[in-house]
Amino acid sequence: MRVSFHQKVLEWAGLGKRVAIVTVVGTVGSTPRKPGAKMLVSSDLDLYGTIGGGCVEADAILAARDVLRSMVPRLLRIDIKAKNADEMDMLCGGEITLFVEPVMPDFKLLICGGGHIAQALAHVAKGLDFRITVLDDRPQFSHPERFPTADETIAAPFAELGERVPLTRETFAVIVTRGHTGDEVCLRQILNSPACFIAMVGSRSKWANIRARLKEEGISKSKLDRVHSPAGLDIGSVTPEEIAISIIAQVVQERARMLREGLSEPPVAQKTAGKSAKGTKARISAK
Repeated sequence: MRVSFHQKVLEWAGLGKRVAIVTVVGTVGSTPRKPGAKMLVSSDLDLYGTIGGGCVEADAILAARDVLRSMVPRLLRIDIKAKNADEMDMLCGGEITLFVEPVMPDFKLLICGGGHIAQALAHVAKGLDFRITVLDDRPQFSHPERFPTADETIAAPFAELGERVPLTRETFAVIVTRGHTGDEVCLRQILNSPACFIAMVGSRSKWANIRARLKEEGISKSKLDRVHSPAGLDIGSVTPEEIAISIIAQVVQERARMLREGLSEPPVAQKTAGKSAKGTKARISAK
């Protein structure tokens, strides 16, 4: 049974693939497909559907690859008359216009910890197109009544983070547990994931101590350089609500950079100076 385009997008996204939609939006003369025909192209160049085959699809695949790097849609006009007849599955003599658009990633915000900063962070993140997950090892600190804006609350040991939460290239992780031990347990698991953003609330000395210990254990500098700590932009934040705003601003800034520059390997954290919790510097429709 043939699945819908929507189902195929969800299937590929579940496998960690990015997807571009190629739609025929205009034709002149004789063309292999008419307006409305669609094709999906994944980040590993799997195809679903067709817009006519031959050099038209070959050009569309190249365009889709560029769109998936930049995450910026584009129009592509192909003059079939200019193509050699032996390049075509069928001889056509028209012009076709394609719209190539990326399916926006399903960005996730993972909050490790259920304290006051976590509550404020889940609140300010509402409406910013993140799927919000809160994890705490205390049931009374991770439940829907405490986090009404979260899509998911999980009460489980921090050591089970990797089993309970899928960590993908679209995951923004903020570590704000009640102590150094919980922070470090979460951090170790997230560092070994493809999460695109890792931030940890705390003082510079706290991060320096944890970093030194992890480095001695053999964790690479490239992994450790991904961590934003102290978390948040430097806006002079002091209260949990202000700290949450500084963190979500940093998250949104990084998401914008990713969409502008393309979804590449997880970036190295930039040096920032913001206030930490310790008070130191710190859609696609089915066819």
